[in-house]
Amino acid sequence: MSISDVRQDLQNHLVSFLWSQWAQIGVLATANRNDRWATDPEALLLLSFEVGREEPRLFDEVLDWLAVNERLISIQRLRNLARDEGDHALIEAVVGWLGSRRRRARLEARAKASEATDPEPFFRNSRMPIADPDPAFLAQGFVKAKSEPSGKSQAPQVLLPINFAFRLRLLLGIGARAEAMRVLLTIDAPRANIQVIAASTAYTKRNVQEAVTSLSAAGALDAFEVGNEQRFSAPRDRWSRFLTLDDLPRHEDWPQVFAVCRKVLRWQADPAHEDLSNYMLSSEARTLGEEVNPDLQFAGIAIDAQPDNSAYLESFTRQLLERAPI
Repeated sequence: MSISDVRQDLQNHLVSFLWSQWAQIGVLATANRNDRWATDPEALLLLSFEVGREEPRLFDEVLDWLAVNERLISIQRLRNLARDEGDHALIEAVVGWLGSRRRRARLEARAKASEATDPEPFFRNSRMPIADPDPAFLAQGFVKAKSEPSGKSQAPQVLLPINFAFRLRLLLGIGARAEAMRVLLTIDAPRANIQVIAASTAYTKRNVQEAVTSLSAAGALDAFEVGNEQRFSAPRDRWSRFLTLDDLPRHEDWPQVFAVCRKVLRWQADPAHEDLSNYMLSSEARTLGEEVNPDLQFAGIAIDAQPDNSAYLESFTRQLLERAPI
């Protein structure tokens, strides 16, 4: 199977997955699933930005949802999730697009400063000339036609399991406290330390420490000393009664899983890999596998593609799709 075919399989799978998630979160689409996990809003947005570069309708609907529900999103946390320059460019383009509705003059000035660079089409499969590109995207090196939100998206139904994060944000505010509480209420572990909570929430250890300390002082969670390490757990029975939930949603390590997906998609889209021999392609793919392995291990996903297999990329991608919660 060629690299383009492998990538198309991954892209198609992620497009279907993302539509199913956003339909449950408020995007105008048919919801054909009722997932029991709690989504991670910013991690889902960042993956959607990348996948949306080859799925314009999905991208525009996500922008529409974001324009309607911006108050429920942490821009700082979105930035915290960025792993590389590709992530940063996508985030700042979208943040600029949101801001352009209020600060258009300043954004246009930023865009003009970047016109000397060689911008690329935002939608990878589009070759149509754009006479009047969006200045917020142009400022980040992307050529994209201007667009306005349709306003068709709705606020998330917070009683759905998938929207648990939004319910906690409405209750505790947008920040480290709500994210730490989400992790501790849903993770499949009796207690967690600061390092695990920080990796799952995308906040610094200091921010997480302050958050869980205040929640513990308020009686919202319990603190334990294990050796010289502090660990925390949430009294789930009390929280379930308070939230009137028979079952709390399931935890998934979305920041790590989605970071792997973005990296693999971009690697497969790199034209430099198109003309490699099968041997060299597999060699480069093995390096990619080594780079993403720490995230996969954190998420409990084992990929056993054979390093000496000439079809390593195909095997790796197939197992990722089978074993990741996507």
